[in-house]
Amino acid sequence: MNIEAPRSPSFFDSHVQRCEGILTGDVGIGTVVGKLRAVLEREDPGKRPAILKRAAIRERAPFRDLAAQAIDRTLPAVEHDAPRSGLDVNRGLLDFVSLVSPNIRLRARAGSGKSTAIVIKCDFLVNGLGVPPGAIQILTFNRSAVDDLVSKLHATLGPETGGRIGVNTFHSLAYHVLKSFPETRERTLVFREEDRSQKDQLSDLERTVRAETTPRDLKAYKDRYEGTTFGFMTKFPDFDRSVREFVTGASSLYRARRGTPGRAKRTPVTSHLSRVVEAYEKRLDETGVFDGEAGMREAARILSGAEDIPRFNRLTGALQFLFVDEYQDFSAAFEELTQGVMARNPDCVLNAVGDDWQSINAFMGADLSFFDGFKTRYPAALNLPLHTNWRCGRRIVELGNRVMKPDTGHEAVAGLSREGRIRVKTGDISQFGRKKEEWHEEARAFLERQVATMARHAWEEDARAGRAPGSMVLLAARNKPFGRSIGAFARAIDSPEGASVEASTSHGSKGREWDHVILLDGISSLYPGEHPADPVQRDMISRDEKDAEGHRLLYVAVTRAKRSLAILAPTDLHPRLEAARGLGAL
Repeated sequence: MNIEAPRSPSFFDSHVQRCEGILTGDVGIGTVVGKLRAVLEREDPGKRPAILKRAAIRERAPFRDLAAQAIDRTLPAVEHDAPRSGLDVNRGLLDFVSLVSPNIRLRARAGSGKSTAIVIKCDFLVNGLGVPPGAIQILTFNRSAVDDLVSKLHATLGPETGGRIGVNTFHSLAYHVLKSFPETRERTLVFREEDRSQKDQLSDLERTVRAETTPRDLKAYKDRYEGTTFGFMTKFPDFDRSVREFVTGASSLYRARRGTPGRAKRTPVTSHLSRVVEAYEKRLDETGVFDGEAGMREAARILSGAEDIPRFNRLTGALQFLFVDEYQDFSAAFEELTQGVMARNPDCVLNAVGDDWQSINAFMGADLSFFDGFKTRYPAALNLPLHTNWRCGRRIVELGNRVMKPDTGHEAVAGLSREGRIRVKTGDISQFGRKKEEWHEEARAFLERQVATMARHAWEEDARAGRAPGSMVLLAARNKPFGRSIGAFARAIDSPEGASVEASTSHGSKGREWDHVILLDGISSLYPGEHPADPVQRDMISRDEKDAEGHRLLYVAVTRAKRSLAILAPTDLHPRLEAARGLGAL
């Protein structure tokens, strides 16, 4: 379909000229951003995507060489000294770096180097376009991610320049806003860098749950449990105590999901959770306390308003570029805080980086509606791909695709030439009609034998290739698969000198990588796994959503492996892993 240029055919030429003016210093980036958004705002909504796409194609031309130089400064050349910026598999990276004026959601698959992409674009903006480092802010979820980004910025831009780029967790940003704003400065803040565990909050919530749970509420929960796989729990004498424990976690989830599109339906369970949350937050307000969730939302409210924030200059009007990491893990509070920063900085450009295939934090309020709805919430917004996996061997990349069953165009692409080794071993242990203690004992014996064998195979391959023994991790959905800790399985491995063996849950492995991965529990019932609180939480997280997150957790687990992946299934192999048999036989 032909799209007429807005106003006149010269708009696209004028846009390119303004971009060229950035290079000469005659035009500010804010001017280009503001003009593009204003033009799109005047157009029919149905025409905007095509107009923006055409403008973006034209915009890349004046910036492409500088973007390529930034890529090649960070990424080493490949065979025959070919620059990395010129490789077809790096086209997505070049496209991302060389765009200045649109808001961007970058879908970065596992192993694609999302933090490196952020650092390269910062290098391009600072050294290529002269953007002041202090006009760039990066927000992420935890302190380890902050440390990683700071280290990479210092290595790429130098400690002095890289150190002037703001890198914060969302919670530390909220903390600084609240401590700078006169009306909240004296409030007690019971959070710091990150607040995902919220131990103090949970203890306070437990007290509120006890006070706000009536016999009628307990009956509602008993009715909800009966008829489920956890119906047997209703016969336990401590059922009421167990329910209160589950309700405490569910109340945290209920708080986090407020403001998420598609609110939970009204049921006796959600009515009780609402009452608990209301009483808990009333108590916070009466005692002058903000916990992490309340603090994030209050900081977002302040940033979205017009009140002055003394002693807080970085994000008040002067910000030009905001980078958001792990965008797939957003809950409503993180989205509100991001929109608050953008409201304070109307010409700021948002670059949100994440991977919808690695969204595994629904139990903490994360919801993919924010990732999927990016273009509807931000003006002049594009969705771009970064799908080349530079971590895993080719077969492992393909297995990840098979686990996720993607639509065409969403697949991860292998960037490395090595094949990657996949091994699968099933135990075919029956669990039906048997006590858990019996078949768990058989599962442990199976794993003890197979873990040792798989580890030996991996290190023998390293030796044949002339490599030192590679790093190894044992993964499982739970800390104690089949009644024995992951660490105990790891410690039982006879490791060659210089080899390292770690143990981690599949959740805890996200963001990390090892040469060799041994998955201890690649079975149907653990991805997703059952949890006794499910009947309490199912009014907020549907069965379909839970199943989808289980598949994403499986994807995270298999894509931690660089050179080899061993999948052990004491009972039945998970259907999403069946492709591993064929890929392992190649």
